[in-house]
Amino acid sequence: MTRDRVNRRRILQIGGSLVVVSGVGGTTAASSDHETNDQPTDADFQTRVAHLSPDAPNIDVYVDGERVREGIPYGTVTDYRDLPPGTYTIQVVPAGEDPAEAVLEETVEAGDVDSTLDGLLAVIGEVAAENQPLESLFLDDDNSPVDSGTARVRVLHASPDAPAVDVVAGENGDALFENVAFGESGYTEVPEGEYPLVIYPAGDRETSVFEIDVSLAGGTVYSAFAIGYLEPEGALADEPFEILLTEDSLPDEAESNEDEPEKEPETETKSGDKNAQ
Repeated sequence: MTRDRVNRRRILQIGGSLVVVSGVGGTTAASSDHETNDQPTDADFQTRVAHLSPDAPNIDVYVDGERVREGIPYGTVTDYRDLPPGTYTIQVVPAGEDPAEAVLEETVEAGDVDSTLDGLLAVIGEVAAENQPLESLFLDDDNSPVDSGTARVRVLHASPDAPAVDVVAGENGDALFENVAFGESGYTEVPEGEYPLVIYPAGDRETSVFEIDVSLAGGTVYSAFAIGYLEPEGALADEPFEILLTEDSLPDEAESNEDEPEKEPETETKSGDKNAQ
């Protein structure tokens, strides 16, 4: 498992849908002043944003000084939107504040487009940096085609007070991911079907950290974000540990010409109750 930072295409987006039944959003061009290259505009790729910092307020996202995402709450993954190739200044700002108050700012290159890869900006860590400092991860979403009987799953560890973890399919099943530390991510492919996913401290199968039942459809790409605090009572924010599961790409996905409203992802707790963020 590696800390997946993308230099070739470091983009942002907060994508939106969750927990097995979430959907893939429509697209819209983000207009801004930026340095473009010679690639045609139909080479736009999809970008999204994930607000995964439990003690951070709602955020706005600016691209080259223009606000492109507004009032994103913690625990939200936005829908995909188009972004033309070019060089951009990306700013993450507390909602309603001036871009000069940005808590994160990056200059990123958007180019060398691969139509099977989309972009994700994940805001992780803590404003107060009690366990982990606030940072942004720029990741590739691998939405390349998947066999009809197979699901592709990406995990991202974004729980500030959680140790490195193993993700296991069932209490006595195979480890899908091993020794995933905070800020690390990776993909695997599994047969379609229903799975009890159990999260353990890395190398320890005695006591689980979290359990969730998921139903993974063939030909579909998912992201599983581990967020919140293992011990919320003494944490900076009362946000318990949970898994946000997004559907990133569906089989034979049809392109939409209209934006879908951004929505907070549905969450599932260890007891199986679903709660809106």
